Amino acid sequence: MTSRLDQFRAARNALLAFSLWTGPVMAQTPSAPPSPSAPLELRLADVGRFATFVDMGGVQWTGRAAKLRVLQVAEGGFKAGTEEFWGGWRHEVIDCQARTIAHAGFSSVRAGGREGPLTGDQRPAQPLPAGSTDEAVAKVVCDGWRPFAKVPVATSVERAVDLGRPLIETGAEP
Repeated sequence: MTSRLDQFRAARNALLAFSLWTGPVMAQTPSAPPSPSAPLELRLADVGRFATFVDMGGVQWTGRAAKLRVLQVAEGGFKAGTEEFWGGWRHEVIDCQARTIAHAGFSSVRAGGREGPLTGDQRPAQPLPAGSTDEAVAKVVCDGWRPFAKVPVATSVERAVDLGRPLIETGAEP
């Protein structure tokens, strides 16, 4: 027995397959820039291979868990392919009580400040490695630690690059 709707079966199946294939990508939340009324408050947390700044103005709390962005400033002249990059935003979820971190994606920042899309899914939470950049970020967010007291808070990505790159070159320690 056939139905009048049989003529639409192939199109329906194609649409269903397309939805299942693209659904996870479309469900990701894009990297939302801070609102223009809330200026960036980038506090330096660590210097090593990168100068790592915590976006204190963008921290979102749920109990003792913090969802945040961390700006990793790369050394001067850092290139991927032929393009120069200032660094990128790591998206993180830190549980201050359990002392764990879950990496939740990354978006690049090209020279000039243009940001790339957020890529990657949230990974399972892992214990904070002692002495790591992740631990330094957690201390800043969870404990109010203020390393690099002489380094001013940056209010733009460009300013963080200007502050961070010389520190990478000199190997500054907190």
